[in-house]
Amino acid sequence: MRVDAAPEGLRQSMAWLHTWAGLLLGWLLFAIFLSGSLAFFKQELNLWSRPELLRLDPAPPPMTPAALARAEARLHALAPAAQSWRLSWPDERRPAALLSWREPAPAPSAASGPAPAEAKAARPRLEQRWLDPATAEPLAVRASFGAGEFFYRFHFELRSAVQSRWILEGRWLVGLASLVMLVALLSGIVTHRRIFKDFFLFRPRAKAAQRAWLDAHNLCGVLVLPFLLTITFSGLMTLHSLYLPAGIAAAYGKDSAAYFAELGGESAAERRGRPAPLPLLGEAGWTRLLAQAQREWPGARIDSLALQRGADGRPQLELSRHEGERLQYRAPLLRFDALSGQRLQLLDTAAPAARVYGVLYGLHMARFADWPLRWTLFGFGLLGSALMATGLLLWSVKRRGEVQRRGLAPGRGHRLVERLNLATVAGLPLAMAGLLWASRLLPLELAARPDAELRSFYAVWGLSLLAAALGCGWRGLWSAGALAFCGLGLVAGFEAFSARAQLTLPQAGFAPVFMLTGLLLAGLAWHCHRSATSAALAAGAPAPARASVRPDGALLRAGR
Repeated sequence: MRVDAAPEGLRQSMAWLHTWAGLLLGWLLFAIFLSGSLAFFKQELNLWSRPELLRLDPAPPPMTPAALARAEARLHALAPAAQSWRLSWPDERRPAALLSWREPAPAPSAASGPAPAEAKAARPRLEQRWLDPATAEPLAVRASFGAGEFFYRFHFELRSAVQSRWILEGRWLVGLASLVMLVALLSGIVTHRRIFKDFFLFRPRAKAAQRAWLDAHNLCGVLVLPFLLTITFSGLMTLHSLYLPAGIAAAYGKDSAAYFAELGGESAAERRGRPAPLPLLGEAGWTRLLAQAQREWPGARIDSLALQRGADGRPQLELSRHEGERLQYRAPLLRFDALSGQRLQLLDTAAPAARVYGVLYGLHMARFADWPLRWTLFGFGLLGSALMATGLLLWSVKRRGEVQRRGLAPGRGHRLVERLNLATVAGLPLAMAGLLWASRLLPLELAARPDAELRSFYAVWGLSLLAAALGCGWRGLWSAGALAFCGLGLVAGFEAFSARAQLTLPQAGFAPVFMLTGLLLAGLAWHCHRSATSAALAAGAPAPARASVRPDGALLRAGR
């Protein structure tokens, strides 16, 4: 008996841990997974926020010395005192070239008295311009944070503003949620001893709603279990220096920059030197340097170029290979002396620990993925989000059933969980649609327009929470989300039709994706209404005019 009782006791303990670990941070995990899934299409969603870029030729021109010389001349016209600059060349996912540079921070005037501590610690100002790769002419692009950039940043920073002051705290909270997710996954494996057998049993019309939700939860979990374990563990590893700084401090002391330099294959002595204006290389200089790079990397695709001062004060050019050419994150860098063209160093560490870290990082970022694999990973991410949602609803279904069997009314805690479920699972997609609408509808001349986009997201999400608190049901929020996404699909379809002569892949894909999302949400709203009506008729009552004010009522009946 003792031999049999011990595993059961362990399994019950793991079930308790799995239930409460998943509940306490399940709402945050759902938001992290859903926004992280959208981040697989970060570049495409950024194009939606900047429709001016969609009018460019979808086939980017090749990187030639003449094109680089034009971009360099444009830089010197825009910022002759730039300390360093970087040019990211367009590819199949980004049709425009992005030129960024750093200018010296403005010095405090003598008339203003002693400089405050903030001015003394001021950093060089970062500026960016989008360029037409064929002519190097600056493009008139609206100010936008970028929907894809926001979803990417939100899923590991919980960013609330462009210059958010709570990024570090957000990363700590996401790290805690990721650790809880890992605990929930491992405890779930121990808890469900028939998990793989139950994977083949999906009974959406089971009489017990709890059985239907448990089947859905098991199905989502088992189907993407390797993906969930990989993405959770690798996500923790990406911010290892924040969560586990003791090892770095023990080996490198206070010079943590030396650790990161070595992680990228660079020694501390080779870090950047004093700032100074950079020279103009011209077409002849670019011809010599690109020829050098082709001899080092035959047939490789160059993603970006950076010009800056080295420790000895001489200008150095760094060429980076395209990130999609290998699994390991941190593309190798080739460094040249910008004046003589002499090869200085290949920055690509061979340390086993750094390579393992790079592979884990690369698996999490998935920048190597082509279109079929990217859509597959996106689908896995949605199933992971569904795992969180079904787990939250399963908790609510089980507790409500226990309360009803006892003839009691749900307590405040249970009602709070139901409303948070509604505001998170149905309200977050609506907030995402609100951000996509804001990036198109906000006035172009609006000051701090990127911050206004982000505030729109949180405002819509807050309104969904308020609606849930006031008694709005699932059907109401699903319907609002369906209207929002179908409207986005109509706008995207009109834009694609008007630009059919030069239809790009993102421009052609926005309309069907938005419409399918809207139709899916509309189907959920209709299913909630039908289930609520059927339950009312079965009880002999008149059909309700709207969905039950109980946030999970219609969804529970849908499981019967």
